[in-house]
Amino acid sequence: MAVDFHKVLKLITVLKPATDITIQDLHDEIRLFEEQNPNLEVAKIMNASGKQPLGGGVQVGITLELVNDWRLAFEDRSPGPAEVLCTVSGGNLVATNIYNNNPIYPTPYVQVVIAQSSSATILSPASDYGLLYLVESLRGRPASVGDIWYWDPTSGSDTNNGTTPVTAVATFAQAQTLASTGTPDNIIFALASAGGVTTVTEKITISNPNIKLRGPGYTFQFAPDSAGAPTVSITADNVEFSGFYVTTFTGGTDNGVTVTGDNSLIKDVWVKSATGNGIGVSSSARTTVDTCAIEDCVGNGIAIGASTAIAKVRQCVISGNTGDGVDLSGASVTDNILENNLIFNNTGWGIDVNASATRTGIRLHHTIAKNTAGNIEDGGTDTFQDTSGAVTGGDIDAIVDGVWDELISAHTGTGSTGKTLKDAKVKATLAAIKP
Repeated sequence: MAVDFHKVLKLITVLKPATDITIQDLHDEIRLFEEQNPNLEVAKIMNASGKQPLGGGVQVGITLELVNDWRLAFEDRSPGPAEVLCTVSGGNLVATNIYNNNPIYPTPYVQVVIAQSSSATILSPASDYGLLYLVESLRGRPASVGDIWYWDPTSGSDTNNGTTPVTAVATFAQAQTLASTGTPDNIIFALASAGGVTTVTEKITISNPNIKLRGPGYTFQFAPDSAGAPTVSITADNVEFSGFYVTTFTGGTDNGVTVTGDNSLIKDVWVKSATGNGIGVSSSARTTVDTCAIEDCVGNGIAIGASTAIAKVRQCVISGNTGDGVDLSGASVTDNILENNLIFNNTGWGIDVNASATRTGIRLHHTIAKNTAGNIEDGGTDTFQDTSGAVTGGDIDAIVDGVWDELISAHTGTGSTGKTLKDAKVKATLAAIKP
């Protein structure tokens, strides 16, 4: 937030794009201006009082009085036509001047709201970490009870403090900078525009550990305007990336998401039409890809690469990729698990376990079908396949035939000789329609 002082007009102007100022910030800016040598001849600008402690985290409220005909303004938003709402908050702003004691100087296309309060106190309650912990525990992951920051690419400003949706920052870089100064396990909420889709054209790198970056889903989209790097790179440990749509710029060979940190969680992410792999994991331990959709990528849907151990891919839909649905290759690929995924219509294998992979687990209710090269290629060492819950194309046909055979004797299919309902079913049907 930048503030300009005009000595002749006696104006304190909050410069664009800022739309709010607190009484405390206004007080500090005025004091800094008054203390500078060139401004010593300026008459007194304000009186201020308040913030005396009353005990128990309660303070006397702040009142700032502009004197000697000084007024506060927000920089004009010409040529409009929309008006911008600007806010003064955090205490009381009053004035003693020749303008009917009005502390605000009007500017074009700006409406100013002063959040005045008659309360004599300011109450600063401690954060309810118990409630935060309980809510976080419902996510099924280690709980995060640190600071919360807000990122709004559409309406945010990097001069904001990022602590509320109204004061969100504009770039991820600034949000990550703020998060690095706070407590561990910081959460960054990405905000989408009301009633539309928010598109971010920058590529981001999450390089600070313990950050949870959470979005609203499809309405927040990463769509870079250039090639040459993954859309999202996760290089730090203990990172969560959830609730986004991700693609890449055309013409490159870039992954949608690349993970090289440990203990990462990629959840509820839709990766589509990446020019490389949808999600690439390498040099990583204990990374989980959960409930994601990876579709129509030029490379593999999910590539588990060198030096990756104990990764888990579960409950994902992986389809339409030019390479394999899931590819495991590279040195030291060990103890990785796939479970309960829907993998179909990929040009390569559904799951391709290369010779360098050791102790890969393929288990729990997979549906793997219609992949051009085949469903599972097992070239690895000590691969464990539990197909007891898997559903294949043949299984689906058998289920359908079984249902029809329960209704029609010796059902064989379309165009077969006419059959009659089984006696048991006829009796059940007649019994059901009796009044």
